[in-house]
Amino acid sequence: MFEFFVGDCIKRRTSFAIETTLRSSITFDQAATARREGFFVQMHYLALNNFAQHVERVKIRADKGGHSAPESVLRGIYDASLRHLARAIREMDAITVYDNGEVDTVPRVLLQAEGGLVVYVAESCPEWLERAVAEL
Repeated sequence: MFEFFVGDCIKRRTSFAIETTLRSSITFDQAATARREGFFVQMHYLALNNFAQHVERVKIRADKGGHSAPESVLRGIYDASLRHLARAIREMDAITVYDNGEVDTVPRVLLQAEGGLVVYVAESCPEWLERAVAEL
């Protein structure tokens, strides 16, 4: 479904936005196609303080009637997303990484990159971000 939507937008040269967990390479394939067609590809990456927070937020969403997933599935998504973060920083035209761990507050900017180069890193970064970008 999303693949068709993205492909159609690229074909029609229409700006678009999608939400992704960044758990697979499809996002990178689509971004590369968009860039080849002249699009500027920007990503906003929101993360929580730790995996337990992700599980809790999914439980809250499910309690309100939203979708849910088993913890083992969530763990796989979480780990894959963090593994792909450094690649996203290298391949997106622009990316901003946010800490969305505090409830009822504006997410805090942790990192910004443009053209594959990190241009800003917050003074205090969570361990998950340091591990995710260690290869940069």
